[in-house]
Amino acid sequence: MSATGVWTGVRDLTRDRPTVLEENAPADVRCRPLSDPELAATVVVGVLVGLLGLIGLVTSFATVAAAAAPAFGRLAWLVPVGVDVGILVFSALDLVLARLDMRVVWLRLVPWSLTAATIYLNVAEQSTVFGQVAHAVLPGMWVVAIEVGTHAIRVRAGLASARRMDSIRRSRWLLAPVSTLGLWRRMVLWEITAYPDALHRERARLLALTELKDRYGHLHIAGRTARFPAAWRWNAPRRERALYRLGEHIPHHDQAEPAPALAPPMPTTPRPIPRPKATTKTGSRSRRSTVVPDVVDLVPAAEAAAERIAARGEDLTRKALAAQLRADGHQVGNAKLGTLLEHLRNRITTDSSSGDETLRETSE
Repeated sequence: MSATGVWTGVRDLTRDRPTVLEENAPADVRCRPLSDPELAATVVVGVLVGLLGLIGLVTSFATVAAAAAPAFGRLAWLVPVGVDVGILVFSALDLVLARLDMRVVWLRLVPWSLTAATIYLNVAEQSTVFGQVAHAVLPGMWVVAIEVGTHAIRVRAGLASARRMDSIRRSRWLLAPVSTLGLWRRMVLWEITAYPDALHRERARLLALTELKDRYGHLHIAGRTARFPAAWRWNAPRRERALYRLGEHIPHHDQAEPAPALAPPMPTTPRPIPRPKATTKTGSRSRRSTVVPDVVDLVPAAEAAAERIAARGEDLTRKALAAQLRADGHQVGNAKLGTLLEHLRNRITTDSSSGDETLRETSE
């Protein structure tokens, strides 16, 4: 909120750019780069999971091939291979389509159906409970290994973040059921899939609500002002209420302060004034500077120009003085020309007065 009372903590809805709230949101630590020890541990665990899956695949292959021999004969080995490889292929296909943003929702049902089929084929020929459990667990390890690998790839590649929504802790449901229900509702309505991001936005919403109550939560009755926090719902401008409901709000302390404009650097030393060059021996004048001299420096030149004008029998006027000074090679502006002309006329008047007094004293 600015000093003028205008609510400025909102995002420009006409531009596709992140708000301060989105920029300050906590990063997803699940997709951070792995350190060397973590990478080594991940490789070891991956190898072990692969071995368990291979054991389950071999066991399932032998059991299903033996059960399919009466129906398929020499091609019975294709039944377990087709089912187990189909689980892997359709899981990988789901990842590829998700990466291309062409995901088919029902495609996830195919690996699950093949999983149920391979478990059924393993336990169908078993007559004891031990045999059924053992033949269900061993192929189940292969299926679990594929599902775990698929989930890891999906999260690391960022394919799960846009669809899968994080769950809220049960302890939060127990301690604050009402506020947790509102948090879950906003996650669903506004497609907030990350739980830390939802908590960050909830904190910002509460702070923005507090600011709205502090600013607009008052009633004016009979010339007196009474505090009523719920009054912001009709005292606040409609735009601010709409932005609050849309979640496009930023608390005052989270707003980025604009960087102060830098003033242009001031010159530290004055530039030297070039002097006009002296005349050469041949009498030709050199190129003069464009800097206009001061009035004091022009007084001798003006007096000489006035003498030349008087020698020609002309009156001392502004036009005559300017023409004579330009002919002598001096550049004089109108303001300085007027000062010089006034100085010359005062001097002529003074000289005339002095001459009259001298004549009067002589006659006496």
